[in-house]
Amino acid sequence: MVPSSFPVTRPSRTVDPEASLVLVGIRGCGKRSMGFVAATALKRRFITEEHYFKEVTGISRHEYLQQYGSHEFQHRDIEVLKLMLENHRTRCVIECGLGSLTRPVQEFLRQYSATNPVVYLLRDIERIQSLLGFEDQAVKRLCEGDPLHRTCSNFEFYNIEERSSVVNQTDEDAPDRRSVDYSFKLKAAKEDFTRFVCLVTGTEVDDSAYDSPFVLLETPPEQRSFTHAIFVRSSDLIEGAVNLPELESGGDAIELRVDRWGPGMASTVSKQVSVLRRNARLPIIFSIDSTASGLGRDRSPAEVREVYFEVAEHGLRLAVEYLAIDLLQDPDHLQWVVGNRGMTKIIGHHTYEPEERVAWDDDQCVSLYLEAEKLGCQIVRILRVATEREDNAALAKFTNKIHLGRTSQVFNSILTSVTHPAIDRANDTGRNPEITSRDAVQALFQSYVLDPLQFYILGASVAYSLSPAMYNAAFKHCGMAHRYSIPASATLSALDRFGRDPHFGGTSVVQPWRVQVSQKLASKSRHAEAIGAVNTIMPLRARPDGTMFPLHEQATRRNQAGPILGWYGENTDWVGIVTCVNRNLSPRNTISPLKTTALVIGAGGMGRAAVYAMLRLGCRNIFIFNRTRSRADTVAHHFNSWAGSQVVHVLQSPDEPWPADANPPCVIASCVPADPAGTEPPANFEMPPQWLGSTTGGVVLEFAYKPLETPLLKQMRRLRTETGRPWVLVDGLDNVSEQAIAQFELLTGRKAPRRLMTREARRCFSDASGGGSGTDQMPTVHNYTQPQTLNIHVR
Repeated sequence: MVPSSFPVTRPSRTVDPEASLVLVGIRGCGKRSMGFVAATALKRRFITEEHYFKEVTGISRHEYLQQYGSHEFQHRDIEVLKLMLENHRTRCVIECGLGSLTRPVQEFLRQYSATNPVVYLLRDIERIQSLLGFEDQAVKRLCEGDPLHRTCSNFEFYNIEERSSVVNQTDEDAPDRRSVDYSFKLKAAKEDFTRFVCLVTGTEVDDSAYDSPFVLLETPPEQRSFTHAIFVRSSDLIEGAVNLPELESGGDAIELRVDRWGPGMASTVSKQVSVLRRNARLPIIFSIDSTASGLGRDRSPAEVREVYFEVAEHGLRLAVEYLAIDLLQDPDHLQWVVGNRGMTKIIGHHTYEPEERVAWDDDQCVSLYLEAEKLGCQIVRILRVATEREDNAALAKFTNKIHLGRTSQVFNSILTSVTHPAIDRANDTGRNPEITSRDAVQALFQSYVLDPLQFYILGASVAYSLSPAMYNAAFKHCGMAHRYSIPASATLSALDRFGRDPHFGGTSVVQPWRVQVSQKLASKSRHAEAIGAVNTIMPLRARPDGTMFPLHEQATRRNQAGPILGWYGENTDWVGIVTCVNRNLSPRNTISPLKTTALVIGAGGMGRAAVYAMLRLGCRNIFIFNRTRSRADTVAHHFNSWAGSQVVHVLQSPDEPWPADANPPCVIASCVPADPAGTEPPANFEMPPQWLGSTTGGVVLEFAYKPLETPLLKQMRRLRTETGRPWVLVDGLDNVSEQAIAQFELLTGRKAPRRLMTREARRCFSDASGGGSGTDQMPTVHNYTQPQTLNIHVR
């Protein structure tokens, strides 16, 4: 049933995963760029109105206008646009041009959005004016028709600008990623829009594809233990009270509470969601404060209800991961929202105010949960202010009644609302959370719910490792009482000693044991299996009866001590490589299975991870060179057998010419260790000039960082200066921090403080070279009177 106040023509978001995705918006909003991104992410054909018009009529739109005049052109343009949409209803990404501003096309798009995702793209008008060079009057006319796109679309995406890019930077600074804020133009937008279209269509994001219960991206927050949602009000963002880059850690999701609404706020909120996604890289919980003065306090109950569901509908348009709806709102409206949620998960929410005098043992609480379950909510969130100690016991009794949940805000297991040090609110409404994720995690350790664990690094030459500095800084930042250190005994047999310590949390594994250690594992991820090398070992713990917990339960028991029965092996080296390539490979060199060539130098554990990373990125033409050819042959045979085709080829000598039947490499990974073990050469490799024929440059990943400026990087700087080709150079510190960030999340189940770990790696490296030092003190935990929280995952 559709509520009477909701127009029947209101578009649906329940679409076939194969349905073509359509982009609409005014000129300059980025339809062409985002169309290419979407087509690449979804592996679909990209169709533009300009190209299709010429395909149908035989001439360009401009030529048609000149030959037949504006009236006939407009008629024909609308006709062709409808034909384009009708003939390509599946497996395409379609860009609509100016025709989307006409009434006939908009009406057609309204009907089209009943079966297909139609995405309205917005952008800052100042940026559009700058791009198009329009005068103010022309921009005003452009803006007048733009809001009509919202009426004929069912999704919305705000295309925000990059925080930084190589544009307007000097060649000396641009191609080297020395700053944690560095990105290529369109790189961040590409990541944002890729995730957006995958959410809209229900397609899996292909940058991790881990299939492991230990990986954060693979396990939604509601299925992990003690997750937190950073609480941000829309008014906080409007007033500039949030230090956005700092939101990257300190929570597992962001809850955006909309507390202002009115003319123009729809676009403002759309931008806020994009800004939060860009900076935090976390799922968004979209909620509504109907009691706020900026949203509903001065309106009649009927008006409040209409505004409430107008805002809720807008949240669904933005394809947020979660939408929180008040369970006491109009039932017909609630049913409509749940039925048109698309891929968004619904949190059935209600807050009992103290004056309502509703206790946990009242039948009303159980009825509310059952109504939410019947409605089809994926999560139920009930909040109530505790007034006496007995309330905690009553909450425990209530949760036992429905067989789910944990007591109090600190001990609530699913998406507890928390604040963040980056949020500086001038006024406290009394309804904002006061503890941070770090406060809550630290309290869990102090209450012995979580246990301090010991982590190590195993390898032949780890005295200079940056991992202890990165990990220990991250532990402090997250409020965790763990410790990461270098073991006294630098041998693989130390693993047996670790297995006798119930407080052992896991270990990093580096050269030369990445391959050898696989023999000691009880289980490993499919990626570690495919690579044939492991860089992360995690303990598999025992139940009280001596049997082993199943793997999915092992993931929920991270940060808890216990007897160890075996080892689980993972590999994050390939994840770091994928991240570095994606962030630094220019749009001109976007990986194509047929055209792109990759080159890997070295055939050890890191070389294996590099080959696998190239395969995961879509490259199907990979060359490997190693001083000992037999080792390169072994690696090539391993991956060709795994892939079922000849994708990895061995180069025999640095003196041979580049193979004539292959494009020169635009992705180069040097995996030669800085401190050689056995017969491995040191990191003094330089590329044979005849192998550097890529006219569009590419990206060079150097894994050695001792010294940081290796012979290969020096050579490539000279080549870039001499030829002007845009080679991007990624040094060893970049790679080591990226794999450590992924590894931290595997071992702890917490979102890594990416910027902090990257800065700490460079600070520690600088200190070792004679630089300064820094500290990161953990604040004390304060006691607050907080509402009791019960978040329940409806299974």
